[in-house]
Order: sequence, then C-alpha cells, then structure tokens
Amino acid sequence: MKLLKNIICSAILIAAGVNGFSQTNNVKKIVPAQYYDQLMKDGQVEIIHEEGANDYVLLPNTVYNDKINGNRVVKGSKNFPFVFEGLYYVSKEELKKQSNSSDTEIDMNDVSRVLRSISKMQGMQYYSNTHNKYKTLYKKAYTIAGPDSKTAVADKTEGSAEGKTIYCLQDDASFGVTRYKLDYSQKTDVMYAVFNNIDSIGVGPVTGINKEQLKINVLVIDCKDSILLYLSTDANANRVIGIKSLITDSMVARMNAVHEWFLKQF
Repeated sequence: MKLLKNIICSAILIAAGVNGFSQTNNVKKIVPAQYYDQLMKDGQVEIIHEEGANDYVLLPNTVYNDKINGNRVVKGSKNFPFVFEGLYYVSKEELKKQSNSSDTEIDMNDVSRVLRSISKMQGMQYYSNTHNKYKTLYKKAYTIAGPDSKTAVADKTEGSAEGKTIYCLQDDASFGVTRYKLDYSQKTDVMYAVFNNIDSIGVGPVTGINKEQLKINVLVIDCKDSILLYLSTDANANRVIGIKSLITDSMVARMNAVHEWFLKQF
C-alpha cells in the first residue's frame, strides 16, 4: 500500500511538473523565437514597421493567423503605409491588481466581456506627445445599433462573442467622431477582435485615412496563469503634409492606451 501511495504521489508530482513545463513551453512555442527573451524580460515588445516592411513579425501562432494575415489593408503605392505591432505578457494576478478585481479566475469569458464593453472606453487616457501630458482619448464611446446609426445602445456582452459583429462610435480627441465595425472570434483559450473604420479619419478638412483603410487587431491568448495580448494597427494613410508624424504618434499612443485600458478592466 505504501509503495502504491508513493507511486501515485510521484505520478502527481511528475504530472504537475509536466503541466508547468507545458504551460511555459506553450508560450515559447507560440511567440516568435527572436522576441521571446525580450518579452519574458520586459513584459512587452513593440515595433513600428519601416515603410515597405509589411509582414507581421510579432504575431503569435494561433488558429487565427490565417484570418489575421488575410485581413490586411491593401496599401496604395502613393499612400503612407503604417503598421504597428505590440506583444504583451502579463500575469493574471497582475491583471487582478491593476483592475482591483475580486474575480477568482480570469478566463476567456472575462476577456470577451471586456472587449465588447465599448462604453467603458469613454474617458480613456492617453499620453499626448504634442502636449506632453495625459489627455482624455475618447470623450464619448459607445455601441451603436448599426453602421448607419449614431445612437447609443447597451453594450452587447452576453454569451460568447464567436461570430458576432457589433458597431461602435468613438469621439476621438484628435480625430473627432469615428464609427467602427467590430468582428469577433472566440474559442476556449483564444479570442480575436478586429476594428475596421467605417468613417474616414482626419483632422479638420484633411482626411488622413479613408473609410475601411484602418484595421486594429486584438488577439488575446489564455496562458493558464497569464495572458498574452497582441495588438496591431494596419493602415493605408493618405500621403498629405504631416501625416507620417501624426499617424505614427497618434496610433502608437492609442495602442498604448488600449493596452493600459485592457489591464484595468477585469
């Protein structure tokens, strides 16, 4: 009996060790190898692509890779192509601390709720390089009934987001009112959402990005005790005076704001 008990205990310990290894190894398997050490050391990696360098390089390996790569914005030869990627690794305990959450277990259902809670983006802060201070990014943010609407409706956060499409309006500090189409895909351990602008984006009379020429990808992977968050901005901007610095500063600031907002929503 004692021998049997020892065998069982040893099996449990081995299984625990294997599971722990698999959990860590799983992250190492899905993250591009050349960025893994930096991600583990700093908790994040961010890249702004040079013009002409269009392929995603930080995209983790998931079932949604084909969908994300097939969802690219076509770049015009006379336009300014902009691609930003950010990869973030954060423990669930840190998420609970950041959001002051009493949730005992963060899972993909929580992530699904957060990514559809558009109204909670209202009042979101970002760092303005122009003014050298934090400012409110979205004066208004809410779900709307459809692509032709500007009327607020309740956030649609119930159930799975799989196959769902919703529309939202954001009153941006720099770009004014812009509406987006949001498409969602959700599985047990991974979720993908893509924002696509259905209004043109610009400052005053100048149009920086035509409608449907900006896509923001949000990919979230459940790594058991941690979350892997991937953000990318893919844009085909009109090549007008000052657009390069405006788009670069604005989009990077917005992705950083989304990252910080995400951490506090659980």
